[in-house]
Amino acid sequence: MLLKYENLMFSEAEDKVRVLFLKIYYFYMDRKELEKLGLLEVQRDTLVFKDSKKEQNLKQKFEFMLSNGFCNLISTINGKPTFYVHRNSGIPLIGTNEFGVIDRGTNTIEVKPLTTCNIDCIFCSVDHLKRGSDFVVECDYLVDELKKVVEIKENRVNIHIGSQGDPSLYGDLVRLVSEIRKIKQVNAISMVTNGLLINKTMADKLIEAGMTHFHISLHTMDQEMADKLANAKYPVKNVIEVCKHIVKKAHLLIVPVLVPGINDKDIEEVIKFGKEIGADLGVQNFLEYDFGKKPASPIPMKLFFKKLHDLEEKLDVNLTKLTTDLEFKQDKKLEKPFRKGDVIEVEIKAESRLPNSVIGVSRGRVITIINCRRTGRAMVRLIRDKDNIFTGVLA
Repeated sequence: MLLKYENLMFSEAEDKVRVLFLKIYYFYMDRKELEKLGLLEVQRDTLVFKDSKKEQNLKQKFEFMLSNGFCNLISTINGKPTFYVHRNSGIPLIGTNEFGVIDRGTNTIEVKPLTTCNIDCIFCSVDHLKRGSDFVVECDYLVDELKKVVEIKENRVNIHIGSQGDPSLYGDLVRLVSEIRKIKQVNAISMVTNGLLINKTMADKLIEAGMTHFHISLHTMDQEMADKLANAKYPVKNVIEVCKHIVKKAHLLIVPVLVPGINDKDIEEVIKFGKEIGADLGVQNFLEYDFGKKPASPIPMKLFFKKLHDLEEKLDVNLTKLTTDLEFKQDKKLEKPFRKGDVIEVEIKAESRLPNSVIGVSRGRVITIINCRRTGRAMVRLIRDKDNIFTGVLA
């Protein structure tokens, strides 16, 4: 019997079989346990069981072993344990800022398929070193839950694919875009990325699948500074060439972050490059976040906009009145099943990415419970409910 699964790859690993999931996550299966099902041959994308006397129940038994393996999923990028959120996981996709679907009451809906990142920017608003785990979401589950949110909207919607990491790492990204494009009410699909994995071939696949807008975080044109900002090797020349390629086929927005005292001068060169190739530009101000990195002191927004106005005059470019074909509108908002201050019963499902915190579930929503290490059920008082993103503490 041949067993082949979409998004799974197999390889030998001494007395184990290594299972690679969605290109960047893995777990091991015990070879001796597998061979109880039949003589095993491991191929790249297939497991072959020969001379099996249990062929009738083999697949069912193997998939039981497979599901146990998913409980020990690890990221190859950072070595962190990873929770796979699928339709049978009991984890909703509304309620957290970490993964899933976010509706902020406009015609733009955010989709977050994973939390993993391949660089470690010194100004990161997330700071992955402070996060103890990762999450990755099943593509079909994500699309089905997105459809439910789209259905309540009165306008055509724009879907923005982002993450607490980088969505280009999502092994099912092309299929995700393709499935979103099939939703009749969808107008445009955008994605924000650091650009490391978006080569010309990948860009073309995404555009063909339905991606209309690329937001690329290019913060400098200088290789040494790029490596410093990314806290990793950052292929500036490759990203530049990909930007030149994308702008001919889709909408390109270059979104550098101005980190005071670090890349102030570099921003000017990025703006010149964007203007030269015909991209839009959206310079961002570095801001401090509770769990983010703090490499510099933020500058007041008033001073930041003065800097942008000065650059506009100097370079004859628009930086403060962003022109886009993505019309932004207020729209019907997803209802909240409970409010800040409510005390609710929550079933705790997994550890949160935040330290000393867990995620629980109640009435179709995820609730992040801070300062909690409990399991099972708990009474929780909500301290946040904005945009259907819920945070609570033990009551």
